[in-house]
Amino acid sequence: MRIFASLLLVSLLIFVGCATTDPIRPVPIAGGKVVGIPFGPHGPLPGRANGYEVVYAASVPGPVSTQLVYKFAFKAPPGVKLKRVVVDDISDEQNGTLIDDLQPWLDDNYWRGETKAIENKDPLLAWIYTVTPSMRVYRFSVTDSNDKVAIMYQITGYLPAVKGAIRASWGEKY
Repeated sequence: MRIFASLLLVSLLIFVGCATTDPIRPVPIAGGKVVGIPFGPHGPLPGRANGYEVVYAASVPGPVSTQLVYKFAFKAPPGVKLKRVVVDDISDEQNGTLIDDLQPWLDDNYWRGETKAIENKDPLLAWIYTVTPSMRVYRFSVTDSNDKVAIMYQITGYLPAVKGAIRASWGEKY
């Protein structure tokens, strides 16, 4: 598990360092659509909208070796009260809602959420079985108590070595 976590960290750092300096870069998502993602000199910038900012979008090993858990967090503007938070994986045709929090709460202006453990054969995890780098795009839809909606996009990159380590932890041999 430590190897998986270490490879994930290295993957994210390398992926971030390989980006262009274009301020907005078109990124393909599910349904043949494209979304503009802001990039800085070191890669994709955290998703931002209406005073909210994504802190992380990551996956970690689940409680059982054949499972994965997604974890997300964002910072909210001071004084805001949340009504609903939805996090979708919109990367490709295996897209889906990962979190739909109807009772979100903030801890020191931070919202944090995680999925239930997802089994390795779930179609949401089909991307892990490819041997090429993967770029996952997550859409955060945040509704406040005044029904104002903020949409943020966040990218997380996975190098082949990280995906290989995940597959190996699941008992896969390639």
